Amino acid sequence: MLAICNTKIILEEGMIWDGTVLCKEDRIADFGPGNEVTIPEGADILDAKGKYTAPGLIDIHCHGGNMKFFYEDPQKAAEVHFKNGTTTLLPALYQTLTYEQFTEGIDRIRLAQKEGSGRIIAGLYMEGPFMNPKYGSDAANSKWKGHIDEARMRSLVDYAGKDVRVWCVAPEREDIEVFCKYAKQVNPNVRFSMGHTECRPWQAYRLKKYGLINQTHHGNATAVNNPIVPSNVGIRDVGPDEACLYDSDMYAELIADSMAIHVKPHMLRLVMKVKGLNKVILITDHYPENCGNPAGPFWGGKKAEDLGYVSDGAVCGSLMTLNTACRNMMAHTGCGLCHAIQFATINPARMLGIDDEVGSIEKGKKANLVVTDDMLHVEHVIFEGRRQ
Repeated sequence: MLAICNTKIILEEGMIWDGTVLCKEDRIADFGPGNEVTIPEGADILDAKGKYTAPGLIDIHCHGGNMKFFYEDPQKAAEVHFKNGTTTLLPALYQTLTYEQFTEGIDRIRLAQKEGSGRIIAGLYMEGPFMNPKYGSDAANSKWKGHIDEARMRSLVDYAGKDVRVWCVAPEREDIEVFCKYAKQVNPNVRFSMGHTECRPWQAYRLKKYGLINQTHHGNATAVNNPIVPSNVGIRDVGPDEACLYDSDMYAELIADSMAIHVKPHMLRLVMKVKGLNKVILITDHYPENCGNPAGPFWGGKKAEDLGYVSDGAVCGSLMTLNTACRNMMAHTGCGLCHAIQFATINPARMLGIDDEVGSIEKGKKANLVVTDDMLHVEHVIFEGRRQ
């Protein structure tokens, strides 16, 4: 039995100012105001010293950590995220991988889940391979361009099996419905996300019947076929970002870096306003690549330490952990700590359909918790009821 005392408890809707959380084995046994929760004799006491206790963070879109990709060294990659409060994580495997790299990476990830920091891995986020190769970092190096080879597609889907939580697709790809139908047949609980795409809204919505529910990093690696419709008044066209904003069922992933390069502050606030508090998901898109610098035409020589850069100075994902993304979101939008935590816990849990186990502090849920200050500097991580 573990008792976290003298703590402010962050709930899905509200706060307990002077609370106690009890963990028995790997579950939350009880929580509430400190004077209403009886601590069993012999319990391990963790004095939070007035700090906050929140659900463990859930990063659904993360390529690596510690300058290692998950497909290369998942154990090493997971360490930095676990240390900083992420207790549920989906490694993202990208469209530039070959078939062999996909399958070998999946094997390494499956093995890593059994021990150490790899225990936080809860499945796969397949960022590809059937996206639009015109968009995204190193997209020109995609190994999966053109017509979908159905035999190779089926082989990859079968190999990944039910470990895939999310398949990211470009709805405008030729034969994409053939892929979605088969992926859904193999794994009925899988979610689809649109990303690296220039689709029209109608192309996105036709995939909802297969489980399209999310947009991969809203505002990034997207475009419309005609950004400005030819006209003497310059009429804007619409594409995937607008499709997500308009559809009340769809979640929007956001990368909130410190310089707001991925998504500008005004756009972060707009997405939060339009989608509401329940449909925003913060992600890191942590991509362990930092071989370039921002000199040149991109960012005026300014460099954010939480971003990765490729050789020409263009941004390539982030080097963030999810607690940093929460802190940045508060800075750029003025949202409160509870809402930032919501964007990184219960919202992604609901999108994935795992909110019965994780994502909020409730009796019977997994005792995955973080003790943190008001700037998301993590002091303690509790995973399945044990201090890490």
